[in-house]
Amino acid sequence: MNTLLKTLRADAGRFEKKLIQLRRALHQHPETGWAEFETGRILKSFLAPYGLPRPVATAGTGFYFDITGSQEGPAIAYRADLDGLPIQDLKEQPYASKRKGFGHLCGHDVHSTIACGTALLIHRHRQSLKGRVRLFWQPAEEVNPSGAPRVMDEGVLDGIEAVYGLHCDPTIPSGTYSARPGAETGSFDTFEVTVETETTTHSARPYEGRDTIWISHQILQHFYQMIGRVTDVRKPGVLAICTFHAGNALNVMPHHVSFGGTLRTMDEQLHQQIRKYMTDIATGIGKLNGANVQITFHMGSPSVMNNPQMYRFFRGIISSELGENRFVEREQSIGAEDFAFYTQKIPGLFFRAGTAHRPETSFPLHHSRFDIDEKVIAPASALAAYVLFRHLHEKVLHPRQDVSSARPVTYGP
Repeated sequence: MNTLLKTLRADAGRFEKKLIQLRRALHQHPETGWAEFETGRILKSFLAPYGLPRPVATAGTGFYFDITGSQEGPAIAYRADLDGLPIQDLKEQPYASKRKGFGHLCGHDVHSTIACGTALLIHRHRQSLKGRVRLFWQPAEEVNPSGAPRVMDEGVLDGIEAVYGLHCDPTIPSGTYSARPGAETGSFDTFEVTVETETTTHSARPYEGRDTIWISHQILQHFYQMIGRVTDVRKPGVLAICTFHAGNALNVMPHHVSFGGTLRTMDEQLHQQIRKYMTDIATGIGKLNGANVQITFHMGSPSVMNNPQMYRFFRGIISSELGENRFVEREQSIGAEDFAFYTQKIPGLFFRAGTAHRPETSFPLHHSRFDIDEKVIAPASALAAYVLFRHLHEKVLHPRQDVSSARPVTYGP
């Protein structure tokens, strides 16, 4: 194992207890997008004693700072997300959420903690840094509109050559890491449909008016049937209805129905095809049945596009430093992640850290009992710091640089 990586892992081990305590403090106080005030306070309080640069506020509750090395070089960034979810935390642990109806059930508390560990390690060894690393904690990854476009508008990527990000993965063992080149996640839209008529109708005489629930049901059936019938089955797409609101009385057909959900694809042409089909079906069925139907789409995020050079570089590090069996080739995910906005602007790599060690740490993301093996926090912090050091030292994105196999490099202390 490379000398610097050994040193970073040893230093991270000394911070381990404090990092786990930080993760648990965040886990007990989850906050949803755009409201991560206590989360930011906890993180800044943790970082304050270590002499790091003063945080710069961004996007309301987010913040960032730069660590500059003693040697000239480019600037790269590392991103963590802050927000929790409006889901009840049901696990039986002393550090379970103290906020009823809210939980850190996607691992953002872990991501923020690992970013803190990474920052401490880079700062401690900044004399060996060839360039500058910007570490930033982004709000509102789980909501729409999300935080990535706003922090970009406020300049978080200005002057940055490349960006890295990490996510928990409860589907692979602790100590393993995964990534894939190209499209890593799906694009994500939310949509809302309204079905309206001029008046309500008595349930005894539906023929005298317009049955908005029946009309909505026809639209829903067409939506559910189109994947694999209208679309190419070789191109993945998922449509899910998640809300349905109609009426207040058991004997009255309402004059207004609304429903909505999400659309996820991996292919932009398919994305546009489905949106057009949904619009044509909804408005066409409405017209046929004398109802006013409106459909509105809200763009969530595009697909995360991992830079191939950065992928090969990262995979080479895992294979050569940790062992071939510690890298897992990741399958495409239809889930969405607003890290995608960064990869639209500059080269990026979004990689996953395995967090499954036993059944209690193998629940899927967004599950009410989601938890992680906390022993991954310190090693993942060391690895992230090492990847950032190596990226700057080896000029990964230089057009003539061969990074298909990351070669061990010895750094000064």
